[in-house]
Amino acid sequence: MRNLLTAEQIFGIEQKSFDEPWSMEMITAQLNSGNSTTLIKTVNGVPAGYATGLKLEEESELYRIAVLPEYRGQGIAKELLARFIEKCEGDIFLEVRSRNTAAVHLYKSAGFKQAGLRKNYYGDDDALIFKKEV
Repeated sequence: MRNLLTAEQIFGIEQKSFDEPWSMEMITAQLNSGNSTTLIKTVNGVPAGYATGLKLEEESELYRIAVLPEYRGQGIAKELLARFIEKCEGDIFLEVRSRNTAAVHLYKSAGFKQAGLRKNYYGDDDALIFKKEV
């Protein structure tokens, strides 16, 4: 697992992973944030997935975990999440689409508990707010 990656690598993963991917501007701003924690997982030297969020002194927020479709089902998201958790202090928060059952299962299996709900947050879906006490 490497800790350095380029905005272009993340953009490529975003384009293949999300219906509404982050723009290059959003990715660059995240990477340049002083509190950003961004991790990448490579497979045979190829960027296969990444995780990014903010790490603050008393809490952290996970913004994204994305794995390229051809690498899904290999435990990469679980590994990225575990590495993100290791780097955090205090509580960790995240939001996830209620219909994203794979992600909800991943977060629950890592000890996250549902802490709230934002109705119609994504327009066509609710956002579940999860929290993990670290």
